[in-house]
Amino acid sequence: MRPWLTEKRFAHTLRTRDMAVRLARRWGADEDMTEQAALLHDITKKCTDDEQLKLCKKYGIIVHYREEEFHQLIHADTAACVARDVFHAGDAVCRAIALHTLGAPGMGLMDKIVYLADAVEEGRDYPGVRELREEAFLDLDRAVLHSLERTVDYVRACGREPNQQSAEAAAALRAAIQRKENIMELKNLEPKELLIEIVKIADSRKARDVVAVEVTEQTTLADYFVIMTGTSTTHIRALADEIEYKMKENFGIYPHHTEGVTSNWILLDYSTVVVNIFLSDSREMYALERMWGDSHPVDISKYLTAE
Repeated sequence: MRPWLTEKRFAHTLRTRDMAVRLARRWGADEDMTEQAALLHDITKKCTDDEQLKLCKKYGIIVHYREEEFHQLIHADTAACVARDVFHAGDAVCRAIALHTLGAPGMGLMDKIVYLADAVEEGRDYPGVRELREEAFLDLDRAVLHSLERTVDYVRACGREPNQQSAEAAAALRAAIQRKENIMELKNLEPKELLIEIVKIADSRKARDVVAVEVTEQTTLADYFVIMTGTSTTHIRALADEIEYKMKENFGIYPHHTEGVTSNWILLDYSTVVVNIFLSDSREMYALERMWGDSHPVDISKYLTAE
């Protein structure tokens, strides 16, 4: 890809790649596909307008941009086609590339990550970018919404009418966030229900040897402890990220604190339920099951399907 880009654009692309991979790791997207989309998102950016029009003709792209926005936006469409034709990228990668300038209603996880990585990579310097960058790791949907809204406001401040696709993308995200908030208000999980949801999430990400115990008679720290094993440091971090993400997305529940995100034992404290995610050797060494040997085991077998 290097010959396709100017020196400045190549540096931006690498920073976008770095940010996209970090966000993919944080939110559980496919890292390889996300990296590919980020590396190819501006692959036709240095083309002149005449060259862009030739690419549009070659790939059958119907140009729907206004004259004043053509130069800034058309590269997303042509880059997606070149990514497929020249670099043999798959459909999901090409879609993320195509949406990285305007977004769209119904954006998928990788679409959002690539869109946002382009907007908040470490070389970006505009008012509010630091806050937006931090938000990207806390609440992906809100960060994408705020980035879209910022773009719409900026275009209007320049005396131009924003592209309708961005406005529709922002409206769709706003509505989706509101629906989630409405659902969260209706869902007030009891400790046992919280435990079950966490076990289901862990099982979906292939956690091994999942055990749950009730500790109400032994401690006031929590009602339940969950203990599970991951196959590698990458796996235990993925388990922790998935539990945190799904509990936030589905129920609006955040851990009160986390510990050990760079170690072999990650702890997520949900007050009534404490989640312990170990590597096998660390689990044996700390021996929490023996430490809480007087606690009552909880039968979670019907929620476990992973081999």
